[in-house]
Amino acid sequence: MLHRGSRHAADGNTTVDGRIASHATSEPDRIAVSHNGGNTSRANLERMAEALAQRLLAAGAEQDKTVAVCLPRGVQQIAACLAVLKIGAACLALSPQDSLEMLRFRLADCGVVLLVVQNERDPIVSLAAGAEVLAIDPALPTRIRDLPATASGSRPASVAWLASATCAGGASCGAEITHANVLLLADWLQASCGIGPRDRVCHMAEPGSSAAMLEVWPCLAAGATLVVMDDAIAASPVAIRAWLEAEAITAMIAGEDAIDALAQAPLGREARLRLVMTDAERARRYPASPSFRILATWGQDECTLVSAAHLVHRNERPGSPHIGRPIAGAAIHILDEDGQRVPLGQEGELWIAGAGVGHGYRNRPHLTAERFVPDPFGRDPAGMIFRTGHRGRALPGGAIRRSIQPEVC
Repeated sequence: MLHRGSRHAADGNTTVDGRIASHATSEPDRIAVSHNGGNTSRANLERMAEALAQRLLAAGAEQDKTVAVCLPRGVQQIAACLAVLKIGAACLALSPQDSLEMLRFRLADCGVVLLVVQNERDPIVSLAAGAEVLAIDPALPTRIRDLPATASGSRPASVAWLASATCAGGASCGAEITHANVLLLADWLQASCGIGPRDRVCHMAEPGSSAAMLEVWPCLAAGATLVVMDDAIAASPVAIRAWLEAEAITAMIAGEDAIDALAQAPLGREARLRLVMTDAERARRYPASPSFRILATWGQDECTLVSAAHLVHRNERPGSPHIGRPIAGAAIHILDEDGQRVPLGQEGELWIAGAGVGHGYRNRPHLTAERFVPDPFGRDPAGMIFRTGHRGRALPGGAIRRSIQPEVC
């Protein structure tokens, strides 16, 4: 059984950095990032990223190599990651709050050649064996003069982001997400969710998480303003609700902590929140009578996190096996043990295909070959299909119901 989402036409900007740069050209003064009352315009974010891109190239960063960025959530972290995208390298975002053991593993596993930090005294620097280190504080101010543009080294098929996925044995590995993968979500957010220049999108996920990738890059590519939430606010449900109102947030992407806070008490009448998108498998509870839409999503880190979605209905509980329909540009195949499509209503394994499927796992060719195989059903000869390990069945009307827990780690 095949379920496919309809694809909306995208514009001619085929890379994430190219799409963001086009917004900076068309409306340079519109706010790109807001944090603690400070606003960074689209044009200035571009200048910050250009300045750092030139420093990355001077430090020896190369196209398609892995560059790690270990900075706290904020405009400098976003600018640094954007700079990595501009030079055509793969960005490995890391959180300074991660354990040293995890940081050491991810640096080695993803083959990092250059590490971007705030200063050379950061603990992670001692773990970057064999990698160059570039400290940007205070060398990257938030307001700088015009600079000549760096020739972009990115391509639609270039790996833009290394998502943290759980591989065999429970270990973390880098799932390769391309520019084209991210722009699939940007186009879907614009066409199906109405995310655009008038939106103020909450950014509260920890750097390096797939949720952070989803909050930042598709939303910036869609022209929205990112509003950064500090950790102290994220730790308090009361503070979260007050902050959402004060910052006039209109959309939240993948915020299970925030939706839990919203379930405890309603927002005030002045709140502008209209859309909350949350992982259907991780949400703990939904607000009883929300004044905003809740979009429950389902997907895999290896496939840009979102492959299916549905609007949450009144009295629906989190963890429902109903995962909705494929988003535009994605396809979900329900196959038997021989790799053939099962009849309507029959259980089979869920395989994800379409424009959201990543390239594989960085430096893990054998694992990549096990989970990513050529798509026998697609029109693109180079298309891949991803084995999720989940089982499910098609429901009348086109939705999909997941049956059991994953069989594949």
